[in-house]
This record gives sequence, C-alpha cells and structure tokens, in this order.
Amino acid sequence: MGGMGGMGGMDHSGVSGSGMGGSMGGDGGDIAYPYILVNGRISTSPETFTAKPGDRIRLRIINAASDTFFTVALGGHEMTVTHADGYAVRPTSADGLYVGMGERYDVTVTAKDGVFPFLAVPLAKQPMAGPAAGQAMALLRTGSGSPPPPSVRPPQLSGRVLMVHDLTPVDDARLPARTPDRSTPLTFDGQMAPYAWGINGAPYGSNAPVMVAEGERVRLDVSNRTMMMHPLHVHGHTFALADSGVRKDTVVLRPMERLSLDLEADNLGRWMLHCHNIYHAESGMMIELRYA
Repeated sequence: MGGMGGMGGMDHSGVSGSGMGGSMGGDGGDIAYPYILVNGRISTSPETFTAKPGDRIRLRIINAASDTFFTVALGGHEMTVTHADGYAVRPTSADGLYVGMGERYDVTVTAKDGVFPFLAVPLAKQPMAGPAAGQAMALLRTGSGSPPPPSVRPPQLSGRVLMVHDLTPVDDARLPARTPDRSTPLTFDGQMAPYAWGINGAPYGSNAPVMVAEGERVRLDVSNRTMMMHPLHVHGHTFALADSGVRKDTVVLRPMERLSLDLEADNLGRWMLHCHNIYHAESGMMIELRYA
C-alpha cells in the first residue's frame, strides 16, 4: 500500500468512484464483499420474522458492517423513525433510511398481510455478482404467499429515504443550551493510492490529541476533505449536531461536508475518535480525545 507519508494537501483524484448514493453521494467503501448479511444470513437463506396483520412492530436497525453504508427499507411498508443512536427523535415518517457503519435507528411499522422483504442495499459501491444479488434480505411473514426473490427492489428503496439531517430531537434528548467553551477543528483526510487516511493531516500516533477539560462544552468543527463518506464515531461520549440538536455518537460525513458537533466533556479518560470504516481507522483515521 505504500508509505503513509505526510497528509497535508492530499490529492483526492486517487479516490475511486462507484456511483452516487442518493442524497448521500460519493464513494461508499473500498471492499467488494461476496455476501451481505442480515442477522448473519444471506438473502438466499433469509431469516423470517412472523407476526399478525395489524401488529405494531419495533425494528432496531444496526449497521454492524466494517466498510458498507446501506439503504434499508421494508417492502410495502412505511416506517416511523423514533430513535437515532438510542436518543429519541420526533416520530418521522419514511420509506427508508440511509445507515452508516456504527449507526443505529429505531423505527416502528404496522404490519400488513403477506410476505415482505426487509432489505439492506449497499450504498454507493458496486456489489459482487452472485446468487445473493449483492444485497441483504430478511422476511416479514404475516400471512400466506411466496417469498420474493433475493433480487427484489421494492419502491420504498427509492422513495422518501431519510438520514439524520431529516430528524428533530425531542426536548428531553437535547443538550442543555450553552455556549461552547472552545472550538476545535477536525479534518478528515485521505486517499486511495497510496492507501493512507488520517485526521488533522496525519495518521493516528502522529496527530496531536484533541485536548479537553472536564465540564467543558466543546464544539468540534469537522471537515471531510475527501470524496468518500466517513462515519465519525466517538467513544465514551455523545454529541449534538449543532444545527438541529439531534444526539448521536456516530454521524456520517458526506464528501467535502462540514459539520459542527457539540460534545459535553463529562467522562474523564483517554478516548478514541475515529472513522467507523474500519479499514480507514486501521490505517490511521483516528485521533485521541484526551482530558487535560
């Protein structure tokens, strides 16, 4: 993969492109996997959940992948999004969701009568060809009928597909109103050739820690300086998106996007802040959050 070298002024032309991911955009990952799974099962042998028509069902959607963003939807159904990373949001109707690595969403659905596919489709990356159709599928069965094929693409996948910026927190989930005590810039840098990723111009171990003091409100001004999507994740803390107040511990940075995140420094220690594409994190896209 070549030497890491310095990361200032990186050439982003080496980032591979594999199509646009709806309103997300950019390149979705580095690895083409032969199988995409829901609860450990491939789409040619899907897990089946049973219920009765009219049942109200809560789905907890967790992207546990290392390198894949997903568009998720339940065929034939409308979702109501209720939580993001465990924090309540105002119930919001959607046909589907964009879910980055490490993100979690809770949704409710009212089950219809029949057999319906729950799908997780890789976003902005080219899947490998094969009988499993390059996507993950589980089934919801509430009545008679044959299951759909692994290649099924219900219209919900291209309907009202939401992301965190479409959500609003409930009042109890908001951080108390407060002016930040300090602002800290974070730049996400990297390239595909040579394969090198970092934060603030250097890989982990060569970049200076983000220093905070206990009790501070810290504003992280984050810039993605690449043409890939990166899920930012912080250990030991949550943050609020400064524009909306939605509470999270993982948020997707779209290509060339800038976000401001407000973090309450309330958990003494030395913590990791990193990209949740694990291949990027392993190659240096991490930085320490350290209490003075």
